[in-house]
Amino acid sequence: MNLIKNVLVKNSPYLFLFKFLAVFFFLYFFFPFYRGLIGRGGQMYSPYFESHFNIITSLTRLLTTSANYVLEGVGFETIQKDYHSIKIGYSKGITVNPSCLGWAVMSFWVAFVSANKGSLSYKLKWVLFGLTSVILLNIIRIALIAVANHANWRTITSLDHHQTFNVASYVCIAILIGGYVNVQKKYERIHRAGEVSEIIGIR
Repeated sequence: MNLIKNVLVKNSPYLFLFKFLAVFFFLYFFFPFYRGLIGRGGQMYSPYFESHFNIITSLTRLLTTSANYVLEGVGFETIQKDYHSIKIGYSKGITVNPSCLGWAVMSFWVAFVSANKGSLSYKLKWVLFGLTSVILLNIIRIALIAVANHANWRTITSLDHHQTFNVASYVCIAILIGGYVNVQKKYERIHRAGEVSEIIGIR
């Protein structure tokens, strides 16, 4: 009973951890469930969701189309036969599957912001900023791999792209967390200073 009270106390580190884990695991395990919902042939498959609420296809298309624009913008002639692949000329190219979307990293960031202090609008701004950063990083990765396959850059093509992206993404998230904490601390100092000024009668 005391443990539950400690978890639910405001500003308790246990409360932060509880909220973080709850949001993270909900989002993390929602992904395979959702894949089963929109994947043809599965027991939970829903044609309606596949046609109207296909987040995975939409995000994949966003990544490959954006990477295609980047490559064309710097002078490469690209080929995009379908929404999840892209290549330069007749090179090997790259295929983006659901495991390449960075869902776990984005879930981690959303869970961190959700579990932290701040108003809803404040948190939404940080969530969007973080998700945009991860998506931009992923677009750069896809474009870079396409160029590496075209130019046969063994230094890049020999890497485990999935793990490399995860490391780069979590470094990005760590920087974002540092920014979030610093801004929050600055806000709290200003807020406390304002309260003290009101108490002692400073206008």
